[in-house]
Amino acid sequence: MDLSELIRHVERTWDGGSRRGALFPRGYDLGIGLEERTAPDRYSWDGMLRGNSPYVIIQYTLTGWGAYADAAGHVERVPPGSFFVSVITTPHRYYLPAESPAWRFFYLILHHPFTVERLRSNLAKGSAVQAALGDHPFTASLLRLWTGIRRGDQVDDLAIERNLIDLALEHDRMLRERRAGLDEAEQLLAAVRSVIATNPDRPLEVTELAAAAGMSRSAYAHHFAKLTGLAPARYILQQRLEDVRRGLLESDETLANLAQRTGFADANHLCKAFRRHFHQSPGQYRQQMGG
Repeated sequence: MDLSELIRHVERTWDGGSRRGALFPRGYDLGIGLEERTAPDRYSWDGMLRGNSPYVIIQYTLTGWGAYADAAGHVERVPPGSFFVSVITTPHRYYLPAESPAWRFFYLILHHPFTVERLRSNLAKGSAVQAALGDHPFTASLLRLWTGIRRGDQVDDLAIERNLIDLALEHDRMLRERRAGLDEAEQLLAAVRSVIATNPDRPLEVTELAAAAGMSRSAYAHHFAKLTGLAPARYILQQRLEDVRRGLLESDETLANLAQRTGFADANHLCKAFRRHFHQSPGQYRQQMGG
């Protein structure tokens, strides 16, 4: 299902039942909820101040957005179609920023030992914030558990436990696939950088990269964008402009020489591209940076 269908499913499920949670056999508590927060000064949670026993909060954004700050203070947005995993107690904070109009989400609070330990281990290997739209296996597993508890369907001990274990394993698979994708993306970017470094003064066409990869131009562009989030021509331009930027800082080369050395048609072409990317001319940048 797409995000709009997922939202409708969550809303129908929440309106159609009366259970707000359930108590696991052997004392494993589970809480679920659907909320919308609109007051930034009233929604901020510190992961070190939410109790002592280890448990996990999974919070999936439906509309609006919130923020998650890790132990190092690195902040990530949690936009629609993404979620975060919060392990209590670990150093982190999630909150509604002042610039966000609202944050609507559904959540699960899990005390199941295997699930908590597996998710805690996963977070040591990757970001707490991940994207997972409605047709993603992890989202399907999350919805299956949340919906079953809300409707009161999951009264069987083994069914509950099986769904919790599936959730943890899907998260594990998700992070492993993401890491593999990042490795492949870096290899792809490194190949482009290598071609540029070998021929820095020669314009580089996407068709050349596609041919080297044994793909058509359109297939290569789609593959490149899927892995990196960038069009290949855009990445080539970024690398060229980074070479120009270093030249402006580290030398007194003329713009004509810089253009020729970095694969631009001429100084005018270089200036237009530089201004679009850095929002100032090469001369202004060099003067501002003391070159």
